[in-house]
Amino acid sequence: MKFWIIALKDTLISFRDRNAILLMIAAPLLISLIMGAAFGNLGGDTSPISEIPLIIVNLDEGDLGENFVEIIASIDVDTAEGRKSLFTASRMNVKSEAISKIELGEARGMILIPSNFTDGLEAEEREAILIEVYTDPSADISPAIIRGVVQRIANGFNTVMIGNAVAVDQLLNALDEDTSPEIYANLENLEEIIIAENASFGESEGARERITIEAKTLGVSEEFDYMGYFVPSMSIFFLIFAAFEGTRSILDEERDGTLHRLMTTPTSIIEILLGKIGGTFLTGILQFTVLVLVSWILFGVHWSDSLLALVLLSIATVISVTSLGAFLASFAHNANQANILGTMVNLVFAIVGGNFLPTMAFPDWLTAISKLTINRWALDGFVSLASWHATLADTLPNIGVLLGMAAIYFSLAAVLFNRRFVR
Repeated sequence: MKFWIIALKDTLISFRDRNAILLMIAAPLLISLIMGAAFGNLGGDTSPISEIPLIIVNLDEGDLGENFVEIIASIDVDTAEGRKSLFTASRMNVKSEAISKIELGEARGMILIPSNFTDGLEAEEREAILIEVYTDPSADISPAIIRGVVQRIANGFNTVMIGNAVAVDQLLNALDEDTSPEIYANLENLEEIIIAENASFGESEGARERITIEAKTLGVSEEFDYMGYFVPSMSIFFLIFAAFEGTRSILDEERDGTLHRLMTTPTSIIEILLGKIGGTFLTGILQFTVLVLVSWILFGVHWSDSLLALVLLSIATVISVTSLGAFLASFAHNANQANILGTMVNLVFAIVGGNFLPTMAFPDWLTAISKLTINRWALDGFVSLASWHATLADTLPNIGVLLGMAAIYFSLAAVLFNRRFVR
């Protein structure tokens, strides 16, 4: 049990250092507050909206269904980068597949044009036409835009189709009553006549709705919790810094000669290494516990509905970053080199792993690379617990991957340290 004595000694030293307390506790909380406030303002409606991913399922075989699709695809808006399409419209043939795309976050909405769209509008007898609109609950602005555009287009079809029917009826009546060449010549101006009749009809009759809109939101909408994202994010980021600092102390003791004096005692090299790494682990656990409690009390961050899931994920995260720190220290020649290497690795992992920018904004190739980092698996787990009410079962893959990474890094560190100190 000698390694526990070494571990407790290193932990006490860490928490007696005011600079270390600032790095481990104050810095992540302060930066989380700033980033949460800054990114939280992005949810407003002042940013220009364009190229909204939209799926159209057109089951109508007539011309009017295709006209509806063309109108949607032709809508443009002015943005800071110039004029762009309001929607990035793609077509699908199966309703269930389109809904799956929305649920996966690959589209913001879906419009289903029924098979009786053209026939129902052109029929003399009133026929119910139902356009279905499905939207993504996680989006704040685009669902309202999609529903509003569809309603406006439907109103236009209602008025124009009924107005056209009135205009044609009036033309036919005129042809029956007067067969003079002047009347037939007016057929060349049929478009102008229909437009005029439409305007007159709209003023006197208004839109007699044949088309009804049924809008559905897939699931329950939840506002993205930026504090619930950035508090765990910054906690992981500074936890890695603290872990690197702790494991680097092995190299400090090697430089100062205290490590070699320890090795002359009955304490084995394995116990010494376990003690040094164990001290870093205990420091990390205490650091993370304090961050959870303080952020919950001061910022109201809801870390998890499942205490067991939160505890296990925290332990797995601390073990993995401690093992990574030991691995980096094991092949660094001295403490300065370990410090530079650790800082560089932490910054790269933080950028790629989503600590500074939510991974939902990443392109596909960067998303794949980010899954090679401890940061991504830990952050995804904590955000799922804090924001999406994940259960222990939901976070088990994250815990498993983190423990797997810890096993790999620790094994490599043990081999390299053993070669270094055992002659």
